[in-house]
Amino acid sequence: MASAFRYPTNVEKTIVTTGAFLLQKSQDILTSQSNYSHSYFFYYANFRDLTTAKIDSLPIIQNDTIKGVITLTGSHITKAELQIKLPNYQDTPIKATIVNTTPYFLEQAQQATNYISLAINEIRTFIRPSYKQATIELLEAMYQYVDRALHAFDYPNEASLFPYKVCHPKFFSPPLKQDIAIEFCIDGVFITCNVYALDYNYIKHGIKVDSQHAVVTYKDKQVMILDEVRTQTQSPTLTELKSLLKLILEWCQTYKQMLLQIEA
Repeated sequence: MASAFRYPTNVEKTIVTTGAFLLQKSQDILTSQSNYSHSYFFYYANFRDLTTAKIDSLPIIQNDTIKGVITLTGSHITKAELQIKLPNYQDTPIKATIVNTTPYFLEQAQQATNYISLAINEIRTFIRPSYKQATIELLEAMYQYVDRALHAFDYPNEASLFPYKVCHPKFFSPPLKQDIAIEFCIDGVFITCNVYALDYNYIKHGIKVDSQHAVVTYKDKQVMILDEVRTQTQSPTLTELKSLLKLILEWCQTYKQMLLQIEA
């Protein structure tokens, strides 16, 4: 038998009103970040043009080993000027440059943007705000997508980094020598730069494998890592984005708990 109709209580009205407000604010923030994400991370129709993407100019410093600056524009490092001096490499410092004609792509950024897009789509296609269970399912879906967007910025797993992932010299101008590998990735709110000096002929050079010099398979060859340096620089844009996405998660949890208090 169908339950008898009853008018909503004042508490329930407040919950629905609050929920509508939170959903609208969530969409506003996500869309704003999509303007950032789709134009800041990659082009997407109906959003801000790529030329208006946010830009971070970030220093890269690691004592006397790495000095320079990178420019983060969208999902790419569009400019970098680095000077690298490694203790076990040649005496002359390495100069590594990235120019905007061959930008360095940050894959994690696109992954995060894809999840943000899915969260936005959940709100835009939601047509039953007066149904408790449907709204709870919406909030759970939004939470899942936003949470995955946040985790896309976690430090990548081994399979996504050297030596399993090839660091293409073409990203640098002039192209890097084959015995140098430089990679960038995202770690939370930081841009990380990893530098490796390699020796493809370590046996011929008489260098013994020890705890200081690991041997790995890279480009289907056995190479020794002579030097390894990592440095990080904080991105204001990533910091802002992470804060806003966490706020969305809190809102989803808050509204869901409010709905669960309503009688079926």
